[in-house]
Amino acid sequence: MSLQLGQLVFLQPLWLIVSFILALCTLLLRIHPGRNDWSKVVAPPVLRFLGGQQGIRSRWNWALLVATLVALCLSQPVVRQSDDQTWRHSTGWIVVADVSRSMTLTDVVPSRLSALRVSLAELSVAASARPISLILYAGDAFLVAPPAFDKSVFDEHAALLEHGVIPIEGSNLARALSLATSVIDGSQFINARVLLLTDSGGISKASIAAARYLADAGHQLDVLLFGTVESTLTDDVDTAVDATGANSLAEAGNGYLVVSDSFGVIDY
Repeated sequence: MSLQLGQLVFLQPLWLIVSFILALCTLLLRIHPGRNDWSKVVAPPVLRFLGGQQGIRSRWNWALLVATLVALCLSQPVVRQSDDQTWRHSTGWIVVADVSRSMTLTDVVPSRLSALRVSLAELSVAASARPISLILYAGDAFLVAPPAFDKSVFDEHAALLEHGVIPIEGSNLARALSLATSVIDGSQFINARVLLLTDSGGISKASIAAARYLADAGHQLDVLLFGTVESTLTDDVDTAVDATGANSLAEAGNGYLVVSDSFGVIDY
C-alpha cells in the first residue's frame, strides 16, 4: 500500500500517522526552563520588571523532534518520475521525398521518380538500427511513415510511390521542412538527420530559413538532387535543376549536397 501526493509517493504511509502524532507531541510538550511559582501569581510585565523571567524561553524537545524525523523517513517518501526520457531516441532519420509533377521527367533514366524510389530503398537499408520516417510533399506535405525501427511501413510506401499520391500540385518545400521539424520535436530526437530527395523544386527563402532552423537546433539537412545540372530540353521542358539553390539549402542545414548521375545513382 502506498500513498501518492502529486509527484511525491509514500511507500509506507502508516508511518506518516506516527510522524504526525510525534510532531503534535513535540508542539504540545515544549519545555519551559526557568518557570517558577511566581509566574503563576504575578503578571508577566511585573515579573519581567522585577527580573524574575530573565532567560525564560521555550525550548524544543529534541528527542521528540528526532523521533518525528525518523518516523517521516520510515514512510519512505520518493518522487515519481516519468520514463519518457528513458526511451528517448538519440538520433533518427527523417526522409522528405518530392513527388511533384517535375519528378516524372525522364532526363534521369528511367525517370527522376523511379530513381527516387530506388534511393528510398537504399536509405531504408542504410538506416540500420536507426528509426526512420517518410514525409511526402508536393503542394502540401504529409507524414506517411512515422519514425520506427520496423521499416515495413516505410518500405511499403517507398515501393508504391507515384506522382498523384498528393492531389495538390506544387512544391511546398517549406511546409515539408516544417513538418519534419514537428516530427523531430514529437519524437524528441537529440540529433536528427533530414534527407531531402528532390529536383530542387520549392527552394525559397522560407525553405532556407527552415533549414537554418533545423541546423540551429542541432540537426542536419542533406539534399539528394535528382536531375541534370546542364540545361537540356525534354518534351520541350527545360530539365535543368537548381544546383546552386540546392547547395545553399544544404549549407543552411549544415549538411551535404549530392547530385545523382544520369541513371539516378547516388554516391552515398
